[in-house]
Amino acid sequence: MIRSLCIFLVTAAAPLYCQTLSIQGSVVDPSSRPVPNAIVRCGTERALSDSQGRFTLNSASPCDASVESEGFELAKVLLNPGTPARIQLTIARAGDRVVVSATRTPTSLEESGVSATIFTRRDLNARQFPAVPDLLRDSPGVTIAASGRPGAITSIFIRGGASTATLFLLDGIPLNEPGGQINVANLSTAGLDRIEFVRGAESALFGAEAASGVVQLFTARGDPESTRPHGSVSYERGSFQTDRWTANLTGGLLHRIDYSLTADQFHTVNMFPNDFFRNTTGSANIGFHLSDATQIRAIYREFDAVAGNPGQVGFGAFNSNAYGGDRDSALSVRADDARGTRFVQRLAFTYSRLRNLFADTGADAPFPIAALVQRVTSPRPSVYLVRTVPATLSAAEVPAGLTLANTTVYDFASSFSSIDHRTSVDYQGTWTHPGGALVFGYRYERQAGVISNNDIDRQNNGAFIHEQWSFGRRLFLTGGARIENSSAFGSRFVPRGSATFQVLPSTYVRVSAGRGFTEPSLLENFANEPYYVGNRTLKPEKTTMFDAGIVHELLQRRVRLEATYFRNSYQDLIVFDSAKFPSTWSNIDRSQARGLETTASVRLWRNVQLSANYTRLSTRITRTNSTNPYTGVGQELPRRPRDSGSATLSFTPRRWSLLIGGRALGERQDSDFLFGITRNPGYGSMFVSGSFEITRHIVPFVRMDNVFNEHYGEVLGYTALNRAATGGVRLTW
Repeated sequence: MIRSLCIFLVTAAAPLYCQTLSIQGSVVDPSSRPVPNAIVRCGTERALSDSQGRFTLNSASPCDASVESEGFELAKVLLNPGTPARIQLTIARAGDRVVVSATRTPTSLEESGVSATIFTRRDLNARQFPAVPDLLRDSPGVTIAASGRPGAITSIFIRGGASTATLFLLDGIPLNEPGGQINVANLSTAGLDRIEFVRGAESALFGAEAASGVVQLFTARGDPESTRPHGSVSYERGSFQTDRWTANLTGGLLHRIDYSLTADQFHTVNMFPNDFFRNTTGSANIGFHLSDATQIRAIYREFDAVAGNPGQVGFGAFNSNAYGGDRDSALSVRADDARGTRFVQRLAFTYSRLRNLFADTGADAPFPIAALVQRVTSPRPSVYLVRTVPATLSAAEVPAGLTLANTTVYDFASSFSSIDHRTSVDYQGTWTHPGGALVFGYRYERQAGVISNNDIDRQNNGAFIHEQWSFGRRLFLTGGARIENSSAFGSRFVPRGSATFQVLPSTYVRVSAGRGFTEPSLLENFANEPYYVGNRTLKPEKTTMFDAGIVHELLQRRVRLEATYFRNSYQDLIVFDSAKFPSTWSNIDRSQARGLETTASVRLWRNVQLSANYTRLSTRITRTNSTNPYTGVGQELPRRPRDSGSATLSFTPRRWSLLIGGRALGERQDSDFLFGITRNPGYGSMFVSGSFEITRHIVPFVRMDNVFNEHYGEVLGYTALNRAATGGVRLTW
């Protein structure tokens, strides 16, 4: 009787016992240190590892789990309930497919529903830490336009959007001026660990200026367990009296503090008189681990740049005394706190200050210049530069079919300076639940500056919510929205959503749609000058985007192919309306862009990889107040080529590396403001970089740009740098 009762109780209790079973374990790195915030997926269940790397899944059955974390390879492992698992991750290879900027939480690129390019520390090292615009030039869907050699004003255009529609972030700190303006020429990769470039409207997550895309720079961190400091020093020198030195120190203290400090200076005289460029950058990333669940982190970065401005030397014009300078500071202090294994929250204070200066003494005498141009009417009205000629050329000497264009360049004394501030408080919460993650937050930002000798300011308040949800192992949905209220333009609602479907084990199809906006600049709102004034009724520029893409991998991920179709429309574009007096800015222009981005990456051998991309872009102005036939309705948007692409071949054995790359841009619309030229011809350029590890601590390296000495300009009249080579050595300890 008693025996039968025991058997009955054990049998009855077994289902209840099984229901309480869970899968538990920990995630560690190759040095056995815990990996926090790793995503563990087991069917529809999903967990986030805590600060000690521990996780819990509510599952009573064994499962094939996937584990992913930023900077590590995706891991596949069999997990069993009741048996604690210890999962050791391996450091990611170049081209790791985890992105943060797409959803504000680590997500695999395939499931995020976006098109993005990721540059890891290994990529930066293989290219000898170039300037940020040089990296972005090798990405699909983007055009970089520099008004001359290194240090010249450089703009970025993504998928046909305006140069003000790309938001640059440094660990969450906005680097753009209010209104989206940014000169990317001064952005150095020194002290960075990772760069993420997300294409498409991201205003739902990041607010204004993210209308066409987001570029986020992540500074390197130290290791609190590394009580012995590590560091590196490098120096290089080359063509055009170019030299650069960089120093870095990383480590930890008391097993609770980590630090990474970097200093970098680049200097060159470039090709022409008054063509110099000097850029000094310093950064610090310091973290204090109050407990296993809470840490405080401070990030600071500043650059001080000055550059000469010789003008449109490609047309024979020259300015001997104009120059400009920028000094930008960015600071963030934030607290990260994990409440259990499923909820992480962050509170951040950020501050950025942007100081710009331009001065011209007007000392140069009037300078006559001339050129032969060709005018065509088909397939569209266009004016091409044939060649520059002496200003003394007579009309009788002009070949048939060409036109002589001449003008005189005058140098007027002028100066301009501005100071802008952005101060913000940002809260973000991330709740991981079975099948996905919910991210929500609030941001207050005060924008201030000096405009027309007046202190002005405006405030923005924004709240967002974003959800990721996976249905089984094949369908992944993401979506969210933001409400932004500004004291300048009122309230705006911007949604965004995407769906990714895994057709085959290595094939993903995605679609996404959303809206973005770019707010007016402080000058456009508050200027008060005799001949032009600001317009406080300006509406933000609006972007409506749609894209669809397919990703396919084969041969055990050795080959990756991706194609994305996109279509964007831009409304309420802000233009300067000189027809009024005093002149002001108005929401007048409209335009549209559509195109196709394709990328391919092939690992030919173990240490040999070929990567290539091609973008086909079609743009069109659909409404404008311009009376110029070359910038009127139906014309292409300026400085956005129809065809662009790049390719790189890299060799990375254990002790040496070699990277060979090339870029090509097709003909594009532009304006020279001197001869009436409207078309800029296409060009191609190649670069090479390499290094050799003499010992683990001594690495010489070389780099050469524009290998075949091509003559071209990314902007009409502003000649790009001729062939340039530099070499140096990096010492580490």
